[in-house]
Amino acid sequence: MTNRQIHTIQRPPRTHSNGPPLLFLHGGYMDSRSWDAHFLPYFAERGHHCHALDFSGHGRSDGHADRDALSVDDYLADSLQVIGAIGRKPVVIGHSMGALIAERILERSQAVAGVLISPVPANGTLESAMKLLLRYPQFLREVANIGRGRVSAQALRLLKEVYFSPTTTPETLLRFTELVQPESVRAICDLTLVGWRWPARRPELPVLVVTGELDTVFPPSMILPVAKRWNAELQIVADTGHALILDEHWQSGAAGVLGWLQGLDTAQAHFSGSAQQLPCGV
Repeated sequence: MTNRQIHTIQRPPRTHSNGPPLLFLHGGYMDSRSWDAHFLPYFAERGHHCHALDFSGHGRSDGHADRDALSVDDYLADSLQVIGAIGRKPVVIGHSMGALIAERILERSQAVAGVLISPVPANGTLESAMKLLLRYPQFLREVANIGRGRVSAQALRLLKEVYFSPTTTPETLLRFTELVQPESVRAICDLTLVGWRWPARRPELPVLVVTGELDTVFPPSMILPVAKRWNAELQIVADTGHALILDEHWQSGAAGVLGWLQGLDTAQAHFSGSAQQLPCGV
């Protein structure tokens, strides 16, 4: 794996914060702009130092020429490179494919906590992909067309049915199409084979799993094993689809994550205060 120029978006906190930085990891066919639409300004406004990267071959990072050869391990290397540049272990927050990268970071104990939003199921994407193709046989072709800048009425209809909630406006869908780009063929194959990977050691780290009630790609029933694996709290956001971070109801998901992060900060402050009060020799 090669170290590349990895583009990041940074949003400093609007108020002073001693909490860990937040590192946002985008999903497949996307880049860091998917986070900057809502989540980065939302969390920066509330005192968190926010970072989001473009994986190799995405957005403004290097690697577009050999994008189809890039693997999930390459995206993990990109993330670890950015964590090294940040200089502190972050809370990793990943969406869909990015949630899988977040899990790999957590397995290496290179983060203090993690938030997995609409994560890849524990057995990989093959089951989901087969169900989607049977129900929406034109979907993958239309996504590929959108990535090439060709947006049709059928493509917008399919995007709404597969990724978004029923109340999503045409304006939101059109903004979404501006973020879509081609994804690595190898990375897509890696995602289908997740279930064949020998499970890595699971560190005892705080993890939150968030999913949309109406997620057609990875329904909540597919996400339960991910939450169970990490002994994680599971939040199901009502009336929301797979594109939870861009959906009309994005703020409901963001507020749930914020409350969980504030709970972490409170618990850590309590632990630190209690430790300082221990008598010598204990």
